[in-house]
Amino acid sequence: MNQPETDSGVDAQDTTRTAALTVPSTLRRARLATALTFAFNGFLYAAWVPHIPEVKANLGLSDASLGFALLGPAIGSIVSMALIGRATTRWGSGPVTTMLAFGTYLIIIGPGLAFNLPTLFLALVLWGAVTGGLDVAMNAQAVQIEISYGRPIMSSFHAFWSVGTVAGTVIGSFGAGLHLHLAAQQAGLAVILALVTLWSMRQFVTDHPSEDYGEGGRVFELRLVLLGIAGVCALLAEGSSADWSPVYLRDDLHVAAGHTGIAFGAFTVMMTVGRMIGDRVVLRLGRMRSLAVLSAIGTVGMSAGLINNTVVGSSIGFGCLGIGLAIMIPVFFSTAADGPGAPGPKLAVVSSFSYLGFLIGPAALGPLASATSVHAALWVLPVFAALAGALGVTAVRMTPR
Repeated sequence: MNQPETDSGVDAQDTTRTAALTVPSTLRRARLATALTFAFNGFLYAAWVPHIPEVKANLGLSDASLGFALLGPAIGSIVSMALIGRATTRWGSGPVTTMLAFGTYLIIIGPGLAFNLPTLFLALVLWGAVTGGLDVAMNAQAVQIEISYGRPIMSSFHAFWSVGTVAGTVIGSFGAGLHLHLAAQQAGLAVILALVTLWSMRQFVTDHPSEDYGEGGRVFELRLVLLGIAGVCALLAEGSSADWSPVYLRDDLHVAAGHTGIAFGAFTVMMTVGRMIGDRVVLRLGRMRSLAVLSAIGTVGMSAGLINNTVVGSSIGFGCLGIGLAIMIPVFFSTAADGPGAPGPKLAVVSSFSYLGFLIGPAALGPLASATSVHAALWVLPVFAALAGALGVTAVRMTPR
């Protein structure tokens, strides 16, 4: 574990192909259970998003008040992540994942029961605290499974998260269209997911003994800080794509209201595809080359789309950006877990940094867009994709096995 990262993905292929044939069924079930947990985490949050206009109208909130309330999940997540990282080391990632998954199912009805701005904000902070902690715990469990597999599988877990968000958006949209009360919708979904989690909780693997990791070093070591900043850049580009691509198509390209989601749809689809094949890419090319190649695709493709400045060109550009960002967070988390010390606290550091991207990204583009144009502001996306790739490569190079 003290050797530097050689990034020789090709050298291990024959060994890992043989190992794949002998993976115990218990480990396969653990992988499925963890993947479902990733999917459920994305699903529940996405299912609430289509109801936001309804909540805004019912509570009589202004745009500014709603914006304040929507800071709640990010604030709650950042506060809880460091605590949960230590908890996974003490009690194990499997038990902590189980506890937080069921905690999520209890808390998700909160926003639907809110009756004013303070109660909505509090409900969203609590939800963010639980789901943010779950993000750390389930990634720590994914790391344990990846170690046991002996080959890259982290990207597949994040692919399930992406699929979960798509499914949640569809279900939430149907619920909103049918005027189903948010609390009733979320409670019904929680019961279904909880039944599956009763099976999943028995499949999680026991964490590797602490002596397997060696003596831990400083939590805020330079490579973790670099991974965290790279995560900020990647999630800033991802979050801004979601919030600003429809505005760009509507205001700058004058697309009809029903088609403003085309570019973000291309981004989401290609990111999901990229994560589905990401483990194979990392296995073949290694972490450093994978980050370099895919970030180049995202940077060049998005830049070309903005230069083209048409609906088709922009959609292709956002699709390329989705590919470029697809494996970044999975690779950053796997890299953070490497080296001496238990994975949980190190994942918490990188997660806490990274989520700042979701918190500040979409808001940061607003003043820039106001001062210039949405089209000009979107040029920060290829810049941050390139920066995320470069910092990620540097951090991987610094990381011991």
